[in-house]
Amino acid sequence: MDLVISDIHADISAFNTIIDLTTSVDFKKKYGEISRIINLGDILERGTHPKQVLEKMATLSQNYPVISVIGNHDEAFLYERQVSGSSTDSIYAHRSLTNEDLVFFKKNQDDTYGKQEFLDKHASLLCVHGGPIDPKKITPKNAGSDAWLYQKSWQRLSDEGFEFFSHAGYHYKASSAFEEAKAKVENPIILCGHQHIEAALKHNKEGIQEILSKIKLHTEKLSNFMVEKKEIQIESGTNYLIRVGLAGPEGYHGIRAAKPHFGIVQYNPKNIILFGINKTE
Repeated sequence: MDLVISDIHADISAFNTIIDLTTSVDFKKKYGEISRIINLGDILERGTHPKQVLEKMATLSQNYPVISVIGNHDEAFLYERQVSGSSTDSIYAHRSLTNEDLVFFKKNQDDTYGKQEFLDKHASLLCVHGGPIDPKKITPKNAGSDAWLYQKSWQRLSDEGFEFFSHAGYHYKASSAFEEAKAKVENPIILCGHQHIEAALKHNKEGIQEILSKIKLHTEKLSNFMVEKKEIQIESGTNYLIRVGLAGPEGYHGIRAAKPHFGIVQYNPKNIILFGINKTE
């Protein structure tokens, strides 16, 4: 079983809650044990406990394979670029981070940080923070200092039915994402985060369909946790784009109350389940 998390945003309380739940006896008995952790980015910024989150990641890396892609807020901090959403307390906590704290973020040969995507051909998983579109295909020659907003870490699924650029990043259509992913792996499952709200679409011979709203929400008690879940059964010959919800509520800004979210990928049979943790007792 793969544990999939995105947008922890320096929220150690929520991160601990997710790990405590998924390593509990009840959870393991029903859903299986974690075989690896897939982190879809945005460990940093907005929340107030970045050091503790990085320490937790380091500890988990000693017990599980941890696969990470870079998030836009991770990039913003590491490259000293300003983006919105962090409080004064969050900014102060991040300024206290040392090079030793940041060793989690591997530096590439070209001096960039981290991976923009992770591809597991055997499992048909294409993992990104925001979107899978090759930036070379969409970045205009005159982009200048805005060029980084076309990276996969900044891309987001368009809600408008067309593609466009804003200073929130490049907004792509689901059809473009599937076209890009199918060139890399047969029947891809695109896993992403970034937008904080869960989403699920499937693509087959009948076209692209939004499916999350059609899946019944179930609530159950596991160990000391009340959780809600939506289960997506992976059909053969079908492509999927699944967006995991916000893991760290400290990173949330909006009108609705936030709670920790995560996903799992099960094999034999292949299912993806999206979870939200309502409360602890």
